[in-house]
Amino acid sequence: GYWVIARACHDLARMQKRGMAPVHVAVNMSFRQFQDSQLLATLSRLIEERGVEAQWLEFELTETAVMRRSDQVQQTMLELGRLGVRFSLDDFGTGFSSFVHLHSLPINLLKIDRSFVKAIAERTADRQLVGAMIDMGHSLGLEVVAEGVEYRDQLEILRSLGCDQVQG
Repeated sequence: GYWVIARACHDLARMQKRGMAPVHVAVNMSFRQFQDSQLLATLSRLIEERGVEAQWLEFELTETAVMRRSDQVQQTMLELGRLGVRFSLDDFGTGFSSFVHLHSLPINLLKIDRSFVKAIAERTADRQLVGAMIDMGHSLGLEVVAEGVEYRDQLEILRSLGCDQVQG
């Protein structure tokens, strides 16, 4: 886990030094690593050593991880957030979503799971559900990312629904 974070910081620093347009580098973080007492100190050291701007570093957490021990997760997120890093809620809609957590945790992005995007061009119900997720995310002040975009028609529909970013 720490090797991945170190590599992400290394790559981010290289991109910043080369003058590449600012991009966010996202790292999936396991619940287990999120519980590590050395996470904050290690991340602080890596950001300082690599000279990266922490605002471009993003950690992805799944709904399941966030729901497990929400008080501890919230405390860790607040501490890491003070460094300037961002958080996204990954695979939204596949776990046991709780609007309390969406509202109370310092999450910047909502990532709609690919299972909802897959048939968005063929099924009106999927399109309506994704539209509602996008609207909800925006109403909470979150950026919304759709995962698993593979076809142009999916991209066009997501753009028309106001989706901020896509992955695929």
